[in-house]
Amino acid sequence: MWRTAIVLMCAVLAGCAAGNRYNYRDHAVSLPIRAEGQRILVLTVEDLRPYVLNGDKPANFVGLQRGGFGNPFDVTTASGQSLTQDMKASISNSLRNAGYTVIANPTEPDMSQLKQVAAQNDASRIVWLKVKDWKSDIYVSIGLSYDLHLAVYNAQGILLAENTQQGDSTVGGGKLSASQNSEHMAQEFSKRIGYLFNSPSIRDAL
Repeated sequence: MWRTAIVLMCAVLAGCAAGNRYNYRDHAVSLPIRAEGQRILVLTVEDLRPYVLNGDKPANFVGLQRGGFGNPFDVTTASGQSLTQDMKASISNSLRNAGYTVIANPTEPDMSQLKQVAAQNDASRIVWLKVKDWKSDIYVSIGLSYDLHLAVYNAQGILLAENTQQGDSTVGGGKLSASQNSEHMAQEFSKRIGYLFNSPSIRDAL
């Protein structure tokens, strides 16, 4: 009897684990900055995750959700777009809420091209987030591997400030539903981005 119950529970967990999607795009990030006067920024987010660059995972991959036997299922973005596109949308909205005018760079980042975009839009700063790792792994607990590098340049491409958030740790207990896990991971993203911007050098540069 108990074996049957365990098998059924594992089957349910496997069903809950398959096809999950997390919403990073619509989650507001609380930034510890405020624009003084009219500030125009060019924002770009670059995907440098090795498992995406080598084609092992798609650009909309965000992590793993494990079934009842610990078997992994890929989790992707709710929007279907790349993770970095969703991150860029979330950060853009948050910067606008902080009083900045944001020009979201639509192409793959290149400093020459970014300087051109800045000049065309009278932007005084270029904000470049490099995502070297971002992957959740959810089973009984929630693991997160992340490696984020934020840099602020002036319109001429000169580096003014940079900050890094990096880690591989347990960030909570696994939730019962995909929506709860999605909300939890979006909150973790908001927290890490907030930490990146909450640096004296970054705040002064912006």
